[in-house]
Amino acid sequence: MKRTLIFICLAVITSLSFAQSNDFSLRFNTRADFDYNYFEGENNDNSGFAGKFLNIMLDGKINDKFEYHWRQRLNKTNFTSNFFEATDWAYLSYRINESLTLSAGKQVVAIGGFEYDYAPIDVYFYSDFCNVMPSCYEFGTSLTWNNATHDQFLTFQISNSIFKQQPFDGLYAYNLLWNGKITDWWKTLYSANLIEYTPNDYVNYIALGNQFYVDNFVIDLDYTNKYIDGQDNFFADFTLATQIKYQLPQLNVFAKVSYDQNKSEYSRFISPNYWTMTVAPGTDYMLYGAGVEYFPIKNSKDVRLHAVISSNNREPANLFFNAGVTWNMKLK
Repeated sequence: MKRTLIFICLAVITSLSFAQSNDFSLRFNTRADFDYNYFEGENNDNSGFAGKFLNIMLDGKINDKFEYHWRQRLNKTNFTSNFFEATDWAYLSYRINESLTLSAGKQVVAIGGFEYDYAPIDVYFYSDFCNVMPSCYEFGTSLTWNNATHDQFLTFQISNSIFKQQPFDGLYAYNLLWNGKITDWWKTLYSANLIEYTPNDYVNYIALGNQFYVDNFVIDLDYTNKYIDGQDNFFADFTLATQIKYQLPQLNVFAKVSYDQNKSEYSRFISPNYWTMTVAPGTDYMLYGAGVEYFPIKNSKDVRLHAVISSNNREPANLFFNAGVTWNMKLK
C-alpha cells in the first residue's frame, strides 16, 4: 500500500508539473473479476472475487525529438529488491529523423504474435507459451525504422534475456520485429529472436502473428516456433493460437483456441528451473473458450463488462468461468 501511494503521488506531481502543457496524458485502468473454477472429482470448487490489475500510464513529449512512456502495475507484488520489477515499461525515445527512432529503458521484449502483444488487462486466458513466459518486459535499447506512410515498422532490439535470474547475469536477447500492414485487411507482428538461457546458449523463436479484418470480424492467427541447439526436430516445439472476434458498436463476441506442443528430446538438459519458464518437453496442451464484452457507455470504451468460459484437455476435466468489469480513468 505504501508503494502504491508513492506512485500515485508521483503521478499527481508529474501531472501538476506539466499543467501548462498539452503534450502528455495520464491514465489509470483497473479490472475486478469473479472467478469460478470447477475440477471434476473434487468436492471443493474454487471461487471468489479479486482485483486483477491496477495500472498507471504516463505518455508525453518533451519536444519534437524526445518522447517518454511509462506503465506501472500498482498491484504487482515485488518479490526482489529490484525497484523496477512492477514497472512494465519506462523508456525514452529519440526521433533521429522521419524514418528512424532510437529508444532506451525498460521496454516490451520484441517478440511477435498478437496474443503476446495484447495488454494483459485485455486477455482472459492464455496459451501455455504466453502463460509461462518468464518476462515480457526488460531493460534494453532498440532502433525502429518506419516508412513514409507509417504502416511498416522494423525494430531491432537488444535487451536483457527473459531467462535471466538476476539483473546483471550477462544474458541477452537479440530481437528483430516486423510490425506491418500488408493490405487494409491484413496486419503482421513477425519476429525472429535469439535469447540466451546460459552464456552463449540460445533459444530461437520465430513468431508469425497475423491479424485479419473481414467485415465486423477480427481474426488473430499466431504461430510461434521454438528451437534450442541439440533439438532433434526443428518443428517439434511450437504454439498455435487463434481468436475470432465479432465486433459491434457496444458488443464483442469472441472465441479462442490455442495448442501447445513440445515433442522434442534435447541432447542437453537445462537446469530444472528452466522448464518453469517455457513449454516443457512432453507438452500436448489445448485451450479453448469463448466470451462476450459489453460497453455500456455509447461511443466509449472506458467501461467494459465481460463474461468468459474456458476449458482445456488436461486431466481431471476442468472448467473456468470469469466475469468482471474494467474501467479507465483519464486524469489528463
